[in-house]
Amino acid sequence: MRSVIITGVSRGIGEALFRRLYDAGDRILALGRHFTESQVALAEGQPDRVRLRQADLSVPASLPSSGELASFIQDADEVVLIHNAGMIEPAGAVGALTPAEIIDATMVNLASPIVLTSALLAVELPKYTKVSIDLVRRPITVLYISSRAAHQTVSGFAVYGATKRGSEFFFEALAAQHADDPHVRVVNVDPGAVDTAMQGQVREAAASEVYFPMGDFFVDLHRSGQLASADEVAEQIVAAHLA
Repeated sequence: MRSVIITGVSRGIGEALFRRLYDAGDRILALGRHFTESQVALAEGQPDRVRLRQADLSVPASLPSSGELASFIQDADEVVLIHNAGMIEPAGAVGALTPAEIIDATMVNLASPIVLTSALLAVELPKYTKVSIDLVRRPITVLYISSRAAHQTVSGFAVYGATKRGSEFFFEALAAQHADDPHVRVVNVDPGAVDTAMQGQVREAAASEVYFPMGDFFVDLHRSGQLASADEVAEQIVAAHLA
């Protein structure tokens, strides 16, 4: 059985991915602060298929340890780690952002994906040397849900773009580390403009007094129906990378 670890499943792309992967027969370990009623019901009725694990990604120490992850994937034929959780706030001009806001976003978007990936690979790759790394024992896919903001400057959301680009760089380095290992796939995914709660937060910022020069652009995307649905994007991600 394929074992999937996924963050941020209570809404948007994460919730849609959870449903599709569950329907596909995968075993799921969902990490986050909140879960839907249907996810709770599945976890209660099928604990061998669905585990819901409370974790606050703004506090990386709350994430599962290598030992906990090892227990979840011990009999898996294949392992998938999906970094879906993200935090678009804070919005506004650099200089108007509080240290707490900056730190929380950096923990959620950058530090926690690095910490969780490292914990998983500590299970899969028990031996490292100066000149080589053992091949992993089974296929593993690490998938990071990124953003166009990682490559296109969006003034007013500098922290979000910076942390997304930082994570992409980390996963590019991880892919290079395993370039000679056919069992390892590392993927950065730009889902495009998606009709999620995060886009709602962007429109709220556009309607507020915070510094956000591109606010009207994002409002127009929604008004003109140019946002893809979370279900559509999840279907594309699964078909392209997890089928």
